[in-house]
Amino acid sequence: MQVLCRFWSSGAEPWPNIAPQEAAVWKVFGSRSVERYGPRLTLLEATMRTDDIGGSPFVKLVKQGSAALLNAYTRRGFPFDSWEVKALLLEALVSEEAAAVQAERFELANQSCV
Repeated sequence: MQVLCRFWSSGAEPWPNIAPQEAAVWKVFGSRSVERYGPRLTLLEATMRTDDIGGSPFVKLVKQGSAALLNAYTRRGFPFDSWEVKALLLEALVSEEAAAVQAERFELANQSCV
């Protein structure tokens, strides 16, 4: 799934205006995410993360969740709506296990639209 996240961070396609690259993750996903990701992490930075392999499941969650949100906004037939991506990411912040499971679900969905 690294390909799709790199795709979004490469600028190969215009980002949706509703979720600009410089938007803070917490402003896009909601205030509950600021506790995990801080106030400064942007969507672009989230998609560019390279510490998601073998690292914290929360890192993979924000990387795959950010790509899933962008796909939800731009890809017809993507399996999640944008509001659903946001809700599922927030719900998965409750534990490492929940984050890992949801990150995998987002990754599979992201791979389906490559």
